[in-house]
Amino acid sequence: MTGLLIENTLLRQTEVSVEKTVPAYDRDNYLKIVVAGMKYAMFKGSDSVIASLRNSKDPLSDSVKGAIAVVGALRQGAKGTMPLKPMVAAALTLMLHALDFAEKMKLLTITPDELDRATQLFMDTILPYLKVPKETLDASLEQVHTLLRDPDKMTQYKGYQNGASKLG
Repeated sequence: MTGLLIENTLLRQTEVSVEKTVPAYDRDNYLKIVVAGMKYAMFKGSDSVIASLRNSKDPLSDSVKGAIAVVGALRQGAKGTMPLKPMVAAALTLMLHALDFAEKMKLLTITPDELDRATQLFMDTILPYLKVPKETLDASLEQVHTLLRDPDKMTQYKGYQNGASKLG
């Protein structure tokens, strides 16, 4: 989805990093899961999964757990035919979109620390929920942590947040 709809620069850069972990042969599966997940999350409009964030006491946690629950529901509907690697990347992408939505609603502010907390919660939650082996998550999550530890990227992000021009 490469940053489609995501306004927050840090979340957009993270989505690009996540997408780079998806092998070319799984790209179509990844895109199908993300699109289906977005449709599922927005189904029923003001009563949708994503709209329920407006009443959340912990929008960060609910964004993470909601994205995983959406992919879990899609996986059940697929009757076990959903490939694991694009499924995990899609769940992470849906989490990023949910966090961006929550930020647009002014429910939270995404900082590098908040994104780090969200990715840690993602890892802690998806492992038991989807019975995903820890090794499967390593590539995707390492990309996020690498971005957070890259001083140049973080300087660019902070510059953008302070009104500088958008990153290319």
